[in-house]
Amino acid sequence: MEISPNICKTYAANHPGVALITEDARRVTGKMLLEAAGVKHIDLVAGCPPCQGFTSLTHKYRGGDPRNTLLLEMARIVGELRPTAVLMENVSGLADRGKHLLDAFTARLVGYGYSPNCAVLQLADYCIPQTRRRLVLTAGKGFTIPLPMPSHSRTGATDPPTERWLTVRDAIARMTRPVTLREAMKDGGPEAFGWHVVRDLQPATRDRLLAVRPGQSRTALPDDLRPECHRGRSLGFTNVYGRMSWDSPAPAITGGCTSFCKGRFGHPTENRTISVREAALIQGFPNSYRLVTPHMDRACDMVGNALPPPFAKSLGMAALAVLGPRAR
Repeated sequence: MEISPNICKTYAANHPGVALITEDARRVTGKMLLEAAGVKHIDLVAGCPPCQGFTSLTHKYRGGDPRNTLLLEMARIVGELRPTAVLMENVSGLADRGKHLLDAFTARLVGYGYSPNCAVLQLADYCIPQTRRRLVLTAGKGFTIPLPMPSHSRTGATDPPTERWLTVRDAIARMTRPVTLREAMKDGGPEAFGWHVVRDLQPATRDRLLAVRPGQSRTALPDDLRPECHRGRSLGFTNVYGRMSWDSPAPAITGGCTSFCKGRFGHPTENRTISVREAALIQGFPNSYRLVTPHMDRACDMVGNALPPPFAKSLGMAALAVLGPRAR
């Protein structure tokens, strides 16, 4: 289920065989989901309820965000459906700043007879070329579901065997030079270019890009090139106005992934930010995945707010390994 019409269009275009409910989760019932699926029992309920108020970037300003309570709506749906298993993914801040909600969610699952297993995982350990920490909870009805085993590590450990973390080079080194949004709008729109599109840079932004090397952030900028609010001080978020490094994982991709002022989203060597398509590749989307919107901000939000598909697959396979014999 999804409330955003723009996201629904993109999801439907890429997954035409999936029954999609465009509705506020607070109005969706277990009965509606059973009817949409055409079944009498659902084996797995998986959800990523938004909890923006508990992210490291926004918790100071949005701790009272009404979307935070959507986690308990997921618990309600689990109570109505009583599936064989539950998967929930969320921001890592839910484990501390949002602990009261996580505890309430977990308590409800336990009350329904589920055995929760919860941890904060580093997604770079699961074949994702970025450092991104996410909270994952698995629960079986009367049994536990082990969390997926890491396939990668920072150094490429041998016990247990893992490969080295994927890097920005692994994800986007083969990409050609993108077009700017202005160029794309003159020639068929961003979708015609597969959203390999970047924002048009202001002169001040270009000067800042030229002043930082791969891996550096705003702390490397000379004071006269810093925005006025950052001059003469090192407080606040430092991982902005910077470049990615070819041979390291990218920083966490967010909805600001094509804005130089919103993260270390500068291309490692070219004088531009990464494109929307490059951000999607770093998130693990296939190059063929369509983003059905003409709007840059909406495309960036869809990419940056997504759970990276390879990690979602890891979770699903971990659940399937235990769920298979119990599925109805």
